[in-house]
Amino acid sequence: MRRWLLLQVLGLAFAALLIWLFAGSALDFRLSALAYSPAERAFPLRDAWLTAVAGHSGLKHLGVLLWLGMLAVALVSRPWRREALHAAIGALLAAAVATHLRSMSLHSCPWDLAQFGGSAQWFPIFGALPADPGPGRCLPSGHASSGFALVSLYFAFRDGHPRLARAGLALAGVLGLLAIAVQVARGAHFASHGLWTAWVVWAVNVALYALMRRLKPLPQPPIPLDADREIHHPAAGSPRRGPEPRGGP
Repeated sequence: MRRWLLLQVLGLAFAALLIWLFAGSALDFRLSALAYSPAERAFPLRDAWLTAVAGHSGLKHLGVLLWLGMLAVALVSRPWRREALHAAIGALLAAAVATHLRSMSLHSCPWDLAQFGGSAQWFPIFGALPADPGPGRCLPSGHASSGFALVSLYFAFRDGHPRLARAGLALAGVLGLLAIAVQVARGAHFASHGLWTAWVVWAVNVALYALMRRLKPLPQPPIPLDADREIHHPAAGSPRRGPEPRGGP
């Protein structure tokens, strides 16, 4: 377990470095610029039905329904209770942490920035605060957590049901990346904002998984066969002995 945790910490550190480099590169801006119309000085898909209703509200409601499904399984199914409860707690905790970090963020959304028709100034993570940072509250992406939070399914099922764990991981990846694409198209977030959400969600679930492993009761050793016989079929007497050897003449 210690080796696994060490690998997770090193992997998270390396992923954070990559996301930080990507967020400070021109590529992050270029992806958002693809959805921006200089002529309109706006993001045309910001309020479109496909992105604002189906992509934004629809994905958020789907995430809530899936979470309620986890909770329902935890309440009614004893064989799956531990895994379903683990998944529900992990998803809720990860989404709550991402949303809380977003509420404290000083980074503004693309549609608030001067480069995309707004007035706010962009600044990198750990960079100096500009004169007009804008309204902030945009990093990490809260919407992407509705998809990436399902990573908790992977951690909940990875020990006993690896196929279900991989299916949960794939579902979280697909919904999370779809949420990133929708929000980039709307001008609501940079792609890096969604990647930071994925990082936060994974880190929270690693910590929860390690805690659940510590709280998991140790398996009881099997009862030896002889001991089982003594418990269920107590011997009537001591074992029979052979005849005593006779003495000499």
